[in-house]
Amino acid sequence: MVILLAACLLSGCLGDKIVGTWKSTDSNATITFNKDKTFTANFGLIGTYQGTWTKDGNVYNLYYNNAKLGTAEFTGKNLTIKIGGIISFNQEFVKQ
Repeated sequence: MVILLAACLLSGCLGDKIVGTWKSTDSNATITFNKDKTFTANFGLIGTYQGTWTKDGNVYNLYYNNAKLGTAEFTGKNLTIKIGGIISFNQEFVKQ
């Protein structure tokens, strides 16, 4: 039983902790990460996006139209999302 539980944890069968809906601590921005590695985000003035995400170690890469939009990274229980480009975005989110 212990070996089965360990194998499950290592393979990620319990799901990724990023999956779910997150709300900004500073604004009305929200982002929902889905199990199928897609996301839907409403970042207020910089727009609404639907894209995909990948995990690279402790960093989650966010893609929109096959181009990297930004990153998400855990800071304790919260998630910090950084969007680069002409209009930048750097906010902390809490899970709903």
